[in-house]
Amino acid sequence: MREIAPQKAVNGNDTAAELGRNDDSASTAGGGTLHTTTSIASRRDINEKPPLLRDLSEEEIEELERKLKRRIDLRLLPMIILIYIMNYLDRNNIPAAQVAGMGDELGLTSSQFNTAVSILFVGYILMQVPSNLFLDKIGRPSLYFTVVMMIWGAISGATGAVQNYSGLLACRFFLGFIEASYFPGCLFYLSSWYTRKELSLRTAILYSGSLISGAVSGLISAGITDGLDGKAGISAWRWLFILEGSVTVFIAFFIWIVIPDFPKTTKWLSEQERQLACWRLGKSF
Repeated sequence: MREIAPQKAVNGNDTAAELGRNDDSASTAGGGTLHTTTSIASRRDINEKPPLLRDLSEEEIEELERKLKRRIDLRLLPMIILIYIMNYLDRNNIPAAQVAGMGDELGLTSSQFNTAVSILFVGYILMQVPSNLFLDKIGRPSLYFTVVMMIWGAISGATGAVQNYSGLLACRFFLGFIEASYFPGCLFYLSSWYTRKELSLRTAILYSGSLISGAVSGLISAGITDGLDGKAGISAWRWLFILEGSVTVFIAFFIWIVIPDFPKTTKWLSEQERQLACWRLGKSF
C-alpha cells in the first residue's frame, strides 16, 4: 500500500502535466488559426475593389489605370529629372572651376583639390539613410524636396565666395550632406506612386538625368567662364558657382507647386483616380 499511493500521485502529476501540454498545444494551434484568418482577411481587404471601382469591368479599370499612369508620368517625371540634373550639375562643377582658375586663385595643390572633390561623398554617405527616415516621418515630399534643393543651391552659390582651402572643404562637405537627400528620397517617393513592375522603368528614366547633366555641363561651364570672366570684378569660376546655384534655388520655388505628396492627398486627381492609385499599390505588395 505504501508503494501504490506514491505511484498514484506520480500518475496524477503526469496526467496534469499532459493536460497542460494539451492546453498549450490547443492555444498555439488557436493562435496560428487566428493569425491565418487575419492574413486571409487582410488579403481579402486588399483585393476588394474600392467603392468607386466596384461597378467597373476589368477592361474599364485597365483603361482608367493607363490614363492614370500617363497623368502621373507627365506630372512627376519631368520635374524630378530636372531636379536630378541640377543635383548633378552642382555636385560636379568643381573640375570646370579648377580649369577656370580656382586652384590658382585659392593656392590649391593637386592633393588639396582631390580632397575637395572627394569630401563631398563623405557627407553624401552620412546623410542618405537618415534623410529617408526623416522624409518618411514628415510625410511631405513636395515640401522636403523644396527646402533641400534651396539649401544645396545656396551652398553651391556660396562656394563662389570662398577665399581659402578650408572654406572650400566646408562648402563641399555640406553640399554632399544636403544633396544626399534627393536621390534615395526620390526612389522612396516613386515607390509611393508606382507598382514594383513599373518602378524599374521610372528609375532608369530618373537616372538618365545624370547623363543629360554630363552632356550639357561642359557647354554651360564653357559659356559662363568665357563670357563672364572678370565681369563686376568677379572671376569666371566664381560666376560658375553663383549662377548654377542661383538657378537651382529658382527651380526649387516651383517644386511644391508641381510635385504632389502622395496619391491619397493629391488634389489634381479625381476621387476615383485616388482610390485606384491607392488600391493598385496595395495589390502590388
